[in-house]
Amino acid sequence: MYLRIALLCLTIFVICPETIVAQKFNPTQNPNTFRSADNPNYWKNKPPYAGYWQQDVHYIIDAEIDEKTDIITGTEELTYWNNSPHTLNEVYFHLYQNAFQPGSYYDAYQKGQGRNPQYGERYEANGLGTVIDQLSVTTAAGKRYENVELILDNTILKVLLPEPLAPNSNVVFNLNFKTYFDAGTVRRRMKVFNAYKPSERSSKTDPEFDYNDHGNKHYDGVHWYPRISVFDRKFGWTTDQHLGREYYGDFGTFDVSLTFADHMVVEATGFLQNRNEVLPSDLREKLDIKNFATKRWNSAPSEITPYTPGKKKTWIYHAENVHDFAFTADPTYRIGEVTWNGIKAISLAREHHAAGWQNAASYSSKIIEFFSNKIGSYEFNKIIVADAKDGMEYPMITLDGGTDPGYRNLFFHEIGHQWFYGMVGTNETYRAALDEGFTQFIEVVGLQAIEGKYMPTRPTNRNYLKRWKEKNITMDARAYSSYLRDAKRGIDPPINIHSDHFKKPRSGYRHVYYKTATMLFNLEYV
Repeated sequence: MYLRIALLCLTIFVICPETIVAQKFNPTQNPNTFRSADNPNYWKNKPPYAGYWQQDVHYIIDAEIDEKTDIITGTEELTYWNNSPHTLNEVYFHLYQNAFQPGSYYDAYQKGQGRNPQYGERYEANGLGTVIDQLSVTTAAGKRYENVELILDNTILKVLLPEPLAPNSNVVFNLNFKTYFDAGTVRRRMKVFNAYKPSERSSKTDPEFDYNDHGNKHYDGVHWYPRISVFDRKFGWTTDQHLGREYYGDFGTFDVSLTFADHMVVEATGFLQNRNEVLPSDLREKLDIKNFATKRWNSAPSEITPYTPGKKKTWIYHAENVHDFAFTADPTYRIGEVTWNGIKAISLAREHHAAGWQNAASYSSKIIEFFSNKIGSYEFNKIIVADAKDGMEYPMITLDGGTDPGYRNLFFHEIGHQWFYGMVGTNETYRAALDEGFTQFIEVVGLQAIEGKYMPTRPTNRNYLKRWKEKNITMDARAYSSYLRDAKRGIDPPINIHSDHFKKPRSGYRHVYYKTATMLFNLEYV
């Protein structure tokens, strides 16, 4: 009961909105209705207390991803509403990809941990992450300023406003930018790699990656656009340099057009607006994952849409009540789909892994149903699980890896983030435990409810293992043991600290997951 009350309080605290748009709320189609009176998740329609406020955003982004250069070239129009009682004289943007280059704060952080980071020679080594080529500001009165003073400090860009932004007014930013995909030894979420490699060798540096294999590239587009920093009542502007973990963003609307080579299969945050154009029924049928149920693991994928240099296709998405936008694209993606209560669970498996992903959509749908009934309603129209060599969450989309049944706990965790990252948008940079820890807790709760006491494992034909191998108890494997293993060695930092302040990222940081989950299970017991 107490846990339910706590979860309800967290939900009410963050998910709410402003009421000046006349259109009926529809989060799946234009126009932007985020600020409508009938949007149940807009903060102004159900403020938790008098005087509460959040800032609102509407991003309109048009981007082309060039498979030959691995560069995103984009335009961004950002309408920003100042709902605070403060007059703003400057704003700040995050340029996350600038962390992955020599001389960055993250570079110094890595070296301080005794590591020797290596960066992609194509772009990163030359200091190219996200570059803003032009930025203009248009006031609410329609006056446009082209020459705006910008001050760049690695991953944080300060924009000096030509006119103060008063409370209850808005401003429009227009940006031209480029973001560069590259590969190196430093862990990053934005990735380009070969969609298919015969060896599928696991390597941080991916030494087999071929920049010139243009028709065989996989892209994960995350933290890829200039993103305005949050201005809130606790910190004012949140200007944490990106050190490789955790995020915080304003809720609002994203209208995003993504232009790729014609052979790419794409998914992203939001509702696809031009499905008949980019994914007609005959193509969708050819891409269905069931067609590849018996395909041998890691055997060469077929070519359903041939790669034609210069031939492009644009995918258009609309999303409301979200604070970020991510995409994934791969020519070998094959699609599974299951619907529960109007919510589509979509799986994207690379064809050479499709045999091991046959139940990914249906299992994801079970997770959505379970969390909706036990934690709170899932407020988005879809959830995506993608075979993307990762384990990370973004609104409506998770980037994953593995195969069944090994990916089941990963799915529970990353989909669980749709609640404590996607819908309850706490400042996870400042307090990662409120995001990762609560998600770790509900991951275990869900696994136990659907799988039982023990971790799901693949059946074995070896008699010795059948007789003697002990099963992993889910509660221990995903909560208690990981916490106790560190704690008994004296690695037991407080969890209520900034996510960048853990001295040993490979051990101490784990406590935002496991110590928090252990605490919540003990609280539940009490």
